[in-house]
Amino acid sequence: MRIGIFGGRFDPVHIGHLILARDVLEHAHLDKILFLLSYSPPHKEVSLSFENRLLLLKTALTPFKKFEVCTVERELALEKSYTVRVLEALKKRFYKDELFFIIGEDQFINLNTWYKPHRLFELSKVIVLKRHEGEIKTHFSDRVLYVNRRIVEVSSTEIRERIKNGLPITCLVPREVETLIKEKGFYK
Repeated sequence: MRIGIFGGRFDPVHIGHLILARDVLEHAHLDKILFLLSYSPPHKEVSLSFENRLLLLKTALTPFKKFEVCTVERELALEKSYTVRVLEALKKRFYKDELFFIIGEDQFINLNTWYKPHRLFELSKVIVLKRHEGEIKTHFSDRVLYVNRRIVEVSSTEIRERIKNGLPITCLVPREVETLIKEKGFYK
């Protein structure tokens, strides 16, 4: 099986995440994509607890047979959630499968600053979501699969701000996610 690993805070999950995942699934001929929910992101804060982000993510992915939630970061409970450590755990779990780690162009450019970046390529193939035309030059450029990224101008930050300001988020998140956010009073 060819399994994509799409990590993020998903705070909240939005249509941009779903569209990008679908594009990668199709372009890279993957069998499924695991949405790897960050447990305790080291570089960015989260607005909702892991459990509430998990609830929203599960709700968003329900209609998609080839999308699954992955909670391995919570299970590992690492002090620092290095991608390599998480991929090592996933490789043990999916030892018969081919893993594809999905990363944005902006993250890929700085990959050499990550913890054990060479190890990523031992554990998985790397898919880079390209925003711009032209070649990306890094130590790893010849070792990745590029997928041209559709520009979807929506962000979790924008959604949280709209909610705080009493503005609608219709069409920015799946309808069921919007309903849950309203019912639970998230992001107010």
